[in-house]
Amino acid sequence: MRYLKSALGAASVIAMVGCSVMNSGSSGSTLPTAGGQTQTAPNLVIKWTPINSAGKAFQLPRGGETRPASGMQRGGNYASEFRSSVGVFGYSPKPNNMNQPPVCTPPGSRYNVNGIASDEKGNLIVPASSHPGGNNTADWNISVYQGTAQPQICGGLLGSIPDMTGQPVDAASFNAVTMPIAVSEINFTTKKGELVMCSLGTLSCGAPVTSSAITGYSAGVAMDASGNCWLSTSKKVDNGIPSGFRLVYFAGCAGNGVAATGTSGQSSYGGLFIDNQGNIGSFDAFNSNLYVYSGCNPGCSMVGKFPMMGQSFYGNLNGSGGKLAVGDPTNGSVDVYNYSLPTVSLRYSFNAGLSRSRNVESGIFAPTNQRMHQGPPP
Repeated sequence: MRYLKSALGAASVIAMVGCSVMNSGSSGSTLPTAGGQTQTAPNLVIKWTPINSAGKAFQLPRGGETRPASGMQRGGNYASEFRSSVGVFGYSPKPNNMNQPPVCTPPGSRYNVNGIASDEKGNLIVPASSHPGGNNTADWNISVYQGTAQPQICGGLLGSIPDMTGQPVDAASFNAVTMPIAVSEINFTTKKGELVMCSLGTLSCGAPVTSSAITGYSAGVAMDASGNCWLSTSKKVDNGIPSGFRLVYFAGCAGNGVAATGTSGQSSYGGLFIDNQGNIGSFDAFNSNLYVYSGCNPGCSMVGKFPMMGQSFYGNLNGSGGKLAVGDPTNGSVDVYNYSLPTVSLRYSFNAGLSRSRNVESGIFAPTNQRMHQGPPP
């Protein structure tokens, strides 16, 4: 991603430091410090070798977005690109094994997009910048787009929540309209990740929730059915480049988080998701693996380790929980897997309308898995 300017890395280091394939170095963007000075946001994309072609050419029509056909089924796929003024593309709900182009984009422009999310209603959550430079806290926001009241994807903007404390890089919520939104953000003053809880109802975020266990940037965020949160973080950042992995647990998404145990085999961070059994899926993005853990509050047990098609940063499960979509910056694609533990197997990939050079950070289903929420109906 890229960090403020890229994914897995800060603007991408995720933008997670943006989260896309990474080459070490600087993105050239600047971020304000507490004293009003600026600093260069790191570009943490690691080197990669292309595996396949960029796919068929596609260009959205002039003037912005296209709209899905009126009879389309509800839901679909979304993909995000860090280095794009569009930021997010919507795809038909039918399996895209024929590599069809995107059918729409959410209204408006978005920049520096790393992880995106969908809730159980199909509402789309996009942490992004409103400006290409994205070097001012006034530019950062978490936008929510409608997915409930209409059958098509790429619904209207329901609201944009300012994030005044850091660069938002990923989000999670059961219902982004009526319930809290957990956001992973990068604070470039402290050079650490942190958790913030935001609300569409108040169009605001609370004070950052930090922890002594966080010693590097954060990437993915996940929330379980009991209202607990996890952050995927690096252990350290050297010269702007994150390394190592630590999973930090926040009981009730509040208080002083603690480092989860049992994750020593994972060597880099990425996005997170929770499956129907309550297991945590954690992407080891730099090494193209998916780790699945059980427990993790804070003691984890590893369920399995599964190879991914390419570098994989952010993804989620579909409504039934049996398919996994993942952004793959190595190949500039969205990879879709059959997710049926103890196996995870590639089903197909699509890349129409996407580009490796624009850093494909996320691939998700909307709505996301609807069996994971065991509490009151969202």
